[in-house]
Amino acid sequence: MKPVRFLLIALAVLLLSISASFGYFVYSIVEMESLPPVQTPLASQIYDQNDNLLALRYIENRVEVPLEQVADTVVKATIAVEDRRFFQHMGFDLSGLGRAFFKNIRQGQVTQGGSTITQQLAKNLYLTHERTFQRKIKEAIYTVHLERSYTKEKILEMYLNTIYYGNSAYGIEAAAQTYFDKSAAELNLAESALLAGIPRNPSYYSPFVNKEAALARQKTVLALMHKEGYISRQEMEEAAAATLEFCEPSQEEDYCAYFVDYIINGEIKERLGGDLTPLYRDGLKIYTTLDPQLQKAAQEIVAQIPELRRDQENKRQPQGALVALDPATGYVKALVGGRDFQETKLNRAVTPRSPGSSFKPFLYAAALEEGCTAADLIMCEPVSFTEPGLDQPYRPADYGGGWHHRRLSLREALVTSCNVSAVKTHVEIGTEKMVEMAKRLGITSELEPYLSLPLGTVEVGLLELTAAFAPFANGGYRVEPILVRKVTDAQGNILWENQPRPRQVLDERIAFLITDILKGVLTQGGTASGAGEILKRPAAGKSGTSHDSKNAHMIGYTPDLVAGIYIGDDYENPLGATGGRLAAPLWAEFMSRAHRGLPSRDFAVPQGLVRVTVCTNTGLRQNSYCSGAGREEYFLAGTEPQETCNPWRSPECRPSFWIPWFPWESWINRFQ
Repeated sequence: MKPVRFLLIALAVLLLSISASFGYFVYSIVEMESLPPVQTPLASQIYDQNDNLLALRYIENRVEVPLEQVADTVVKATIAVEDRRFFQHMGFDLSGLGRAFFKNIRQGQVTQGGSTITQQLAKNLYLTHERTFQRKIKEAIYTVHLERSYTKEKILEMYLNTIYYGNSAYGIEAAAQTYFDKSAAELNLAESALLAGIPRNPSYYSPFVNKEAALARQKTVLALMHKEGYISRQEMEEAAAATLEFCEPSQEEDYCAYFVDYIINGEIKERLGGDLTPLYRDGLKIYTTLDPQLQKAAQEIVAQIPELRRDQENKRQPQGALVALDPATGYVKALVGGRDFQETKLNRAVTPRSPGSSFKPFLYAAALEEGCTAADLIMCEPVSFTEPGLDQPYRPADYGGGWHHRRLSLREALVTSCNVSAVKTHVEIGTEKMVEMAKRLGITSELEPYLSLPLGTVEVGLLELTAAFAPFANGGYRVEPILVRKVTDAQGNILWENQPRPRQVLDERIAFLITDILKGVLTQGGTASGAGEILKRPAAGKSGTSHDSKNAHMIGYTPDLVAGIYIGDDYENPLGATGGRLAAPLWAEFMSRAHRGLPSRDFAVPQGLVRVTVCTNTGLRQNSYCSGAGREEYFLAGTEPQETCNPWRSPECRPSFWIPWFPWESWINRFQ
């Protein structure tokens, strides 16, 4: 009698539980006015200058697309394998539920779902993945509301955008990109069937994990599609036999890693108020200025820097950086901050370093603005200066510790990188003039008013320095470096954008004069003469070597591109070479690759300049009696020399290989 009583009590409890659950179910359906807002995290996408995908940032790698942008074969494959009666039922497939119910009763626990697409969507959007009867009741409630609130097509779209496809891919668009490097709209039948088979067990059916199982599952999906009448037998067999070309299961390509990291931790983070959560959650679309071909070339050039040693962390030294930008817009086309981002994440493209003599063009631009000319002569000889705060006099000397011991024209002083001439010119025009010029052209770092300032004893970042050369290339216009063109939300609404805003900061004639002088740096006698032989097109630039050869720079440009390269040891060990020897050839190789297919263009000569042949010994107009060679020189109109070279003045004793040779005019002058 007791067993019967116990059975009746158990049955009564079960009926009460079922009644209570059913009552709660009905009450919840009636009371729930609307579904909670859907908050599925979306991946943010970063694009290059051609709007091709560069990188993703996400909590879940998900990119939402409308159903119209999903291949029809994906839709049919998904319905065939997941819910063949999807368009006939109202959210529940009773036959499937019955099979699952009796199996769960036999097992004593929930082991099989028998869930429809709508039920799976309810679980993915609003519930956990625990296997309990309480969760199934909640799932049923949300299923009813989904069916009441959305069309079948919208439910299918939401499902395809939320389901997990393995390998960090959420949604069909991310899956198509992850496995086949194409959009969901471009998937063919064979690819669609394979992807549709993954969600049942992503860790097992992922082709990156178990290719054989994935292909076997694909054939099952194709057979179900044929059974449902979606495809013919011939289509099924052809798709099953098709060779699939999978992407390499890899991380984000390293060639753009420094660029992407810089914009994320720079502009993006600043614009988002220091909180990067929206980047990883809200599906932002970030359109950059990166040129993939130039970026790859820059990465390869930096990798060519000779390795001299390994540091204590086994990192290759010296390291380097390369930056390239469009002088007309400021668009940064390439930015590489080291040999390998995975090896060292320090971005040397924006880390302050001593630029050496690559800073001198700012001095001479200021000098030209103050009325100096390229033909003015400066005596290069041992000289000393007193400077506040220094116990010893400051004695500038050239690389190697020597002097030229002769007069140099301003042109020659810059082309040969004479330090004595630079410091003398600096003293002549005043520190404030040089600082003002450097700031005006784009240098934003703090500049100390030392006499050695034109020798690049300050520290500036490579990107900053390279951008400050742009006015020389574009006729005197300052352009701010732009790495991000615009950022939109997931729906395409513009959150912010950066438009080029060039502004005239330098007389175009002075910009041309500096360019004309710097062209000589790349020719015979210049500090980077080898670069001109490699590039073989009109270009200008300036090399730089810091004190004790710890840093080497080369900054140069054509009318189409400004580029700068830096080479240096992270621990400030000497390089044993100058910027002209070490950095300039690599700069030229990059520029040569960057200009492939572009017509060779020279710098346009602006109005307001005159060209005069001058004597290189005196800087005056040349005549037939000049002891020095003649050179055609550009002058701002009105600053050209009016006086003709006088053979009786400024005699010089010039050494020969045998005995001192005195020009005949020096003897006449002595007797006068």
